[in-house]
Amino acid sequence: LVAMPGLVDAHVHSKHTLLRGGAQDVPEIEWMNRGLGPLAAESDADDRVAGARLGVLEATLAGATTVGEYADRVGDLVESVYRPFGTRVVAIETINEVREDRSDLGPRELYEFDRDRGERAFRRANALFDDFGDDPLVTPMYGPQALDMISPGLLEQIHEAARERDAGVHMHVAQGEREAIQIEERYGAAETTVSVLDDVGLLGSDLLAAHCHGTTPAERERMVEAGARMVGCPSSIGAIDGIVPPMAHYAALGGTVGLGTDQAPGPGHHDMFRETRTAAILSKTDATDPTAMPAWEALALATIGGARALGIDDRVGTLEVGKQADVITVDTTAPAVAPTVDRPFHTAVPNLVYSATGREVRDVFVAGERVVADREFLPADADAIVAEAQDRATALFERAADDWRAAGSELVDHVDAGRL
Repeated sequence: LVAMPGLVDAHVHSKHTLLRGGAQDVPEIEWMNRGLGPLAAESDADDRVAGARLGVLEATLAGATTVGEYADRVGDLVESVYRPFGTRVVAIETINEVREDRSDLGPRELYEFDRDRGERAFRRANALFDDFGDDPLVTPMYGPQALDMISPGLLEQIHEAARERDAGVHMHVAQGEREAIQIEERYGAAETTVSVLDDVGLLGSDLLAAHCHGTTPAERERMVEAGARMVGCPSSIGAIDGIVPPMAHYAALGGTVGLGTDQAPGPGHHDMFRETRTAAILSKTDATDPTAMPAWEALALATIGGARALGIDDRVGTLEVGKQADVITVDTTAPAVAPTVDRPFHTAVPNLVYSATGREVRDVFVAGERVVADREFLPADADAIVAEAQDRATALFERAADDWRAAGSELVDHVDAGRL
């Protein structure tokens, strides 16, 4: 067995795990509003909790000891999922000002802002610090969803509150064509997400920017110079946008980079070993350079990189005296990673990054407490979690069928052609 730091899944929307398989293989411009949207709109509170339970179960069994959970009413998931499971969580309250159902909007139609909705979410974000500030396994963080989904005034309020609390601001930044079009229409053809954030003074060390695949090299240099951190989700962005997030370039510039699995619809999983392999392979492919994102760098992004990105590297990310005992053991005799040798050099790191599937994880400890023992999830009945998710997903997809079809994504044509 290899003992190593627990993996840090730094950007997750686990409630959408119930919708796994429901939104993929469509143009990026359709994915959110016409693909995911009609399904997500039919999710109720119990569906969201069931999805989160399944997602966090999957992540934990695959070696994640910390999850950056990005959700509206994230406190409900902390109470219903993370605390019962004993999983460390950075709880990020989603704050946006647009209506949830946007399936009727054309690509260049601006989202209408509802300031009351944004203010309610902002209050929930502030309440996290009172509700969970003393919990050693819960770290609150602010989550303005994206620049195209929030007004500058509220965004400035959020950053001010974060600075007063010495907290982080986790935001989707330059995440595709849909966002770029909204920014052009709202702020002007010459503007981008990064340029607007820079202009209003919100590009700083409190910012954790997710995705960033719409940034230019010069913009990434500016972000690193300003101290902004980045989290890349290569499986998600590769599947939804057909683009490789600029993780390798950002790290090469000296920036802090973590990894996340994002949401299950699209990339399909919450398995950080798979995500680490994807980060390494896609970075090499993107650079046409087999030395890009070597195994040791990819594994660092999945551990200490994620901890630094989330601002908790004083507690987790490495195994050393003074930190929390977030530890996993991995079976290196499993067929997918064997043989593993230590002379004339150690092959454990490349084998874990390029060959592990997550099923080799045997034990998981969070703050010294064992939550997985020989592949058995101790806090809850794993089979019951899967069964509930199956029942709820079946009912939800049935409820959403007409609206999903009316939204008219390309996936409808594939279904009608008998491909799905």
